Amino acid sequence: MNVEGLLEGVLKERIADDLELVAIRNREELTRFTDCQIHQNVAAVDTTVHIRAWVEGKTGVVTTNDLTAQGLARAARDAAAMARAQTRPAGFSPPAPRPVPTVSAWDEATWNAHPDERAELVARAVKGAAALGFNASGSLSTGGSELWVRTTRGVDAHHRISAVRFVTVVMGKSGGSGYAEFSGTKLADFVPEEAADRALAKARLSEVRVPLEPGAYTVVLEEPAMATLLGMLSSMGFSARALLEKRSFFVGKLGQKLVSEGVTVYDDGLHPQTTMMPFDFEGVPKTRVYFFRAGVAEGVVHDSRTAALMNTVSTGHALPPSAAGWSPMPMHLVMEPGEATDEALLAGVGRGLLVTRFHYARTVDPMRGVITMMTRDGVFLIEEGKIKGAVEDMRVTESGLRALANVEAVGRTRQLITHGEGVGAVLVPKARIAQFTFTGRTERM
Repeated sequence: MNVEGLLEGVLKERIADDLELVAIRNREELTRFTDCQIHQNVAAVDTTVHIRAWVEGKTGVVTTNDLTAQGLARAARDAAAMARAQTRPAGFSPPAPRPVPTVSAWDEATWNAHPDERAELVARAVKGAAALGFNASGSLSTGGSELWVRTTRGVDAHHRISAVRFVTVVMGKSGGSGYAEFSGTKLADFVPEEAADRALAKARLSEVRVPLEPGAYTVVLEEPAMATLLGMLSSMGFSARALLEKRSFFVGKLGQKLVSEGVTVYDDGLHPQTTMMPFDFEGVPKTRVYFFRAGVAEGVVHDSRTAALMNTVSTGHALPPSAAGWSPMPMHLVMEPGEATDEALLAGVGRGLLVTRFHYARTVDPMRGVITMMTRDGVFLIEEGKIKGAVEDMRVTESGLRALANVEAVGRTRQLITHGEGVGAVLVPKARIAQFTFTGRTERM
C-alpha cells in the first residue's frame, strides 16, 4: 500500500487552511503459552490515519482506517467541518518543518518473524519450568510500527521500528511465582533462557512464603518495579500540561533539589538502548528533556499547544491526536545508572526487601507524587545483605518523590521495560531505597 501517495493526494485538495495527517501502521504477531504449552497464535496489522484540519485557527480531528482515496477525502472534509463548527480558536498553530535526525531501529527479520520461530523460542523458555512440573505462562510478540507525519506546512517525516517483547510468569506447585521480561528491537537479541531462568528462580524461592508486618523497609527495587515507579511519576508530573493545570508535583518546584543526587532521569527518543523514535506525532524532532538532574527538578515535556501557552518551543513530545487529552507525554524515559553491582545493592541492606515488580498502580495524590500499588511475582526478605526467603505480597502507599529522595545506591546495569505502567518504554537500573512504605498485606484468593 502506497501510504505516502494517499497522504499526498489528501494534502493537494487543500480543503482547509491547514491539514495535518498522521498515519500509524502497527503490526503484532503474538504467541501465547500457558502450562508450558502454546495455546494461541494471533496476528493483527492495521493502519490508522488521523486528520487534523485547521480553519481560521480552529481545529477538528477525524480518525479513519478507510485507506481509499475516497475514504481519506471524506475524513478530511469531516475534519474541516468540525473545525468550522468550533466556537473558539485552538490557541496554537501547526508546527513548521524542522530537521529530523535519521536513526535506525528497524530489523526486517523481526518484522516478518514466522510463528515457527516464536514457537522454538517459547519451547526453550518453558523447558526448565516443565522439567520441574511448574506452570510457565506468558507471550512472545514480534512486529513493530511505522509512522508518517505529513502537513500542508511542509512537515514530511517517516520512521519505522521493529519490536520484540517477551513476558512470562512462572507458577510453582505451592503458589510461588516469578516474573521476567525482555524488550528490544531485534528478535536475534532475545535469549529465552536468560529471562525464563530469572522467573523460574524466583518461583522456586517463592514456594515457601512468610507474612511480614507492614511498615517502612529498605528495599532493592528491580528494573520492572523501578519502571512502574518512574512511569507513575511521569504520568503525574513530567508533562507541561500537568504543570499548566497545576496538578504536577513540579508546580513551584523547578530548580529545587527534590530527590537524591544519585537520581538523574530524562526522556530521550534517540537513546540507542531504547525504542528509538526521532520525532513526535506532530513531526517535531524529539529533544532530550531532563526531569531530575543530580536530584534537581529541571523541566517538563512540551507539544505545540503547551509550548504556545507557555511561550516556549515544543520538545517533540506530542501524542497522536486521538490521545490529545494526555498530550504531551514522555515515551522514552531513561534513568542514569550508578556504580553498584547487584551484590553491592543487597550488601547495604540490614533488613529489608527485594521487590521484583508492582501491579495495579494508581495515583493517590499527584501534588505529592503518592502512589498505591501491590507487589507481585517475587518479594524476598533480605537480612545482612543476603536473601533469606520469600514473603507474602504487600500493598504499597508511598510518594514516588520521597522514594527517589531516599535512593541510597543505583545499579550499574539497565534493562528496557515496556510491559508496565506509563507510556512507551523505560530504560532503568535497579536501586536501593531507604524507608519505603508498605501499608498492608494482600490476601491470596
